[in-house]
Amino acid sequence: MAAKLSEEDIKAKLARFRSAFLASPFLKAVLDELDECRELSKLGGDPECMIVTGDTGAGKTSLINKYLELNARKNSYEGTVIPVLLTTLPGEANSVALFQQILTDLGHPYPFESNNEVQLRKQIKDLARNCRLELIIVDEFQHLMEKKSLTILKKTANSIKSLIVDTKIPMALFGMPYSSVILDSVSQLSSRFERRRTLSPFRISTEDERNKFLKLLSCFETLMDLPEPSNFQSDDMSRRLYAYSSGNFKKLKNLLNSAYKAAIENGELHISKNRLAEEARSRSSTVEEKNNPFLLPMHKLKVIEPGKYVGWDDYTQGKGVNLRFKDNPKELSFSDVF
Repeated sequence: MAAKLSEEDIKAKLARFRSAFLASPFLKAVLDELDECRELSKLGGDPECMIVTGDTGAGKTSLINKYLELNARKNSYEGTVIPVLLTTLPGEANSVALFQQILTDLGHPYPFESNNEVQLRKQIKDLARNCRLELIIVDEFQHLMEKKSLTILKKTANSIKSLIVDTKIPMALFGMPYSSVILDSVSQLSSRFERRRTLSPFRISTEDERNKFLKLLSCFETLMDLPEPSNFQSDDMSRRLYAYSSGNFKKLKNLLNSAYKAAIENGELHISKNRLAEEARSRSSTVEEKNNPFLLPMHKLKVIEPGKYVGWDDYTQGKGVNLRFKDNPKELSFSDVF
């Protein structure tokens, strides 16, 4: 049993672990590319835009928050400087709602006064210039296309293109994998978003992919800084952690958040399988003793690796979309993977 920590020490450790940004080489490259879009756009010509897609829990929000942290708003004698603006779209938004949300996030006092796109674009252009805005990040971009006809998609795409042309400010779109559909509905918009990056779930069917997952587990264990090793990288623990999360970053991180909190509150020396089993059961109503990956014998462990089109389900369901976009996860045996 470890020495009991004070409430302040516990909060500090939890805050450090929960807010940590684990930057893989790929994530660092995306952060650098966001910078590149801003810098190149200042040199004239068409603004450099990009789109980052990924399934729920792939790490898009963490990436956005890190970039905003690196490029925070600043107050000056001339007013507020906003180098990077984040706009998050509500469900079933349209282009007018997008423009009004951008005005809201820029601090416009009356963002909903007009529904005229031309007027809204002018307001954004004027306010963006005053705030020295260099990049607009639009999160939940898929809300601009959900339940929309192709005609409306094209109209929305043209509206976004017009905003980029008018303001000369690059955009970075973040959304579900099928967000690319709205871009491809208009060739002029598609060509502006040639930079396309995908945040994929961790996979383990090849040695290279498996090593990336093991490195992530090692980083998590290092951040926990517990008195004894938890051995997340061991065959036993890594298989169970993957069986629970199926490579989804958010699901894995949420479990470890809970396990770490319980461990330091109870003075435990490391994260045990029993601790993980208890937290997995409390986090999910579908995890029971008979299927808990931290309790099952190794030969009964079920390991599911996501397919190529993970995250497309909401778009393909009931839309008659080509079946090639249907995700086909595969169950792996240990002889396949380990």
